[in-house]
Amino acid sequence: MTMKDDIILAEVEGEGMIIDVEKGASYFLNETALLIYSMLREGKTIEEIKAALLTEYDVDEADVEKDIRDFMNRLEKKAVLWGRKNT
Repeated sequence: MTMKDDIILAEVEGEGMIIDVEKGASYFLNETALLIYSMLREGKTIEEIKAALLTEYDVDEADVEKDIRDFMNRLEKKAVLWGRKNT
């Protein structure tokens, strides 16, 4: 998984903000989104992220996997992942 190099992640009190320097855009992350994004940046797999979320929260496995994929799709649409497809 490729993460863009010009993205800054700021964390404050369990929430986060992704700042896309090149686009001059920012995106707010709740606690769960911050955990997913941080793990993606560390190169964790979907399975590793899913296991962490299942440990952290009382949620259904199918829901967790769907939430991870939905979040990744939103990041891709904003061109935060996998290069700059949508500028």
